[in-house]
Amino acid sequence: MPAVVISVPIEANCQAPRWSGDGTQLVYETNDHVKKNVDLYVYSPSSRSSRRVVIPGSSSGSSSVTAGFSTSGSERVAHEASFAPGQNRFVYSASGSTGDYDLYLDTGTRLASAAGADGNPAWSPDGRHIAFTSARTGQGDLYLLDAATLDSAPLKLTGDPTASEVYAAWSPDSSSVVFVGHTPKGDNLYLLDNLQFPAPRALTAWPHVQTRPTFSPDGKHIAFYSDHVTPDRFDLYVMSPGGTPTLVASDVVMNARGPTWTPDGQAIVYVQHDPDHFDPVREAPWADPTKVTTLNTGTVGNGDLDVVRKTDGSLWLAVAAQGLAGVANQQRDYMKVYVIALP
Repeated sequence: MPAVVISVPIEANCQAPRWSGDGTQLVYETNDHVKKNVDLYVYSPSSRSSRRVVIPGSSSGSSSVTAGFSTSGSERVAHEASFAPGQNRFVYSASGSTGDYDLYLDTGTRLASAAGADGNPAWSPDGRHIAFTSARTGQGDLYLLDAATLDSAPLKLTGDPTASEVYAAWSPDSSSVVFVGHTPKGDNLYLLDNLQFPAPRALTAWPHVQTRPTFSPDGKHIAFYSDHVTPDRFDLYVMSPGGTPTLVASDVVMNARGPTWTPDGQAIVYVQHDPDHFDPVREAPWADPTKVTTLNTGTVGNGDLDVVRKTDGSLWLAVAAQGLAGVANQQRDYMKVYVIALP
């Protein structure tokens, strides 16, 4: 099936597509750099339509946790959606009526409200918890919210006064969380093995930036990006917790959601930074990266992506791209989101 554009026609970059677990919904963001608005849309493949998520309230604030957007007046930000497993409900971070960034359910319910910006929510695979980063104590710390008692106060997981803890990602069995410790000296990966008695242990100790970790579907490996070889590019690595990282691909386009594993966990789908070949989408088995293949997406200028296996067994790719290959006179000023059925 050829690539089909599904994002709304808008003079803004479409980015960060993420499938629900069963592939019946897809969320993505539209980023208007002029108005400094980031809107969240939900696409339904069954109806082939998108709807914008309306941010509760209208006033806005600023946050160092939310990519540096300073919002005021009509400016708004809604982003970082994370689906609940087995459901089409999701949690996201947004500027709202409180004058700061908070977490919201797709229904509009505000979660764990407190002074200080909240962001980077991640719903656990068992559906029981939401991990997120909050600046409520003046530092970016990780917190854990019980999904069964959303009105209860969240549990603080980290509290390093020299670091901000961001980009939390769950293990498939929901027993562990990997995250990035951001410091002035560099960013590295840490693991929380026991959430009842959280004691972070370092997984990397490289200079520069190690970021956006994601667990493999079997929970045995973690993929991440690193620029420790040279700050001019990001490379893709895979490691077992406590093991030595293995280079999978050099000079890649960093995915907003972190590295995307194939559903069987045998390979990673990524975008190669290669302007001469329009930044192609590639797939590499992490155990033998020499067997890399280029996917025939039909898109050019590729960026953020996600892969899902639907309940009927079909495999689908969603990717933000500048346009279609071989199509003359198409407008490529803004990124759009395309969906492609993979073999």
